[in-house]
Amino acid sequence: MREARAEGLSRRHRFTVQGSFGTILRSARKFRSPHAVLHVSAGKPGISRFGVALARRQAPSAVQRNRFKRALREAFRRHPVKRAGLDLVVMVRARFEREEEAGMVSEVLALFDKAAAAE
Repeated sequence: MREARAEGLSRRHRFTVQGSFGTILRSARKFRSPHAVLHVSAGKPGISRFGVALARRQAPSAVQRNRFKRALREAFRRHPVKRAGLDLVVMVRARFEREEEAGMVSEVLALFDKAAAAE
């Protein structure tokens, strides 16, 4: 089996089966910020998986939702937590506007730091 690219976000770093967020969302380990919750569960050693739960209520525009998800995936791709062996799901808690996206991404990066430190 080939190794995952260091800078890429291959299939092994994503949740590929529908409904696979459920077990992670029910896990006891959570890290909270004012706008997001990071649900954490143990995964395969050395390979973390990442997902985003973002409802239309929090970002009514599909363009806004997709842009935010893309920014979060990019943040995960470059963060050391990618190699920590964790399953991570970010759930957005509150409605946000486009101007707040950068601040929310930095909040999620801080949550990644907490998850990596707790591991």
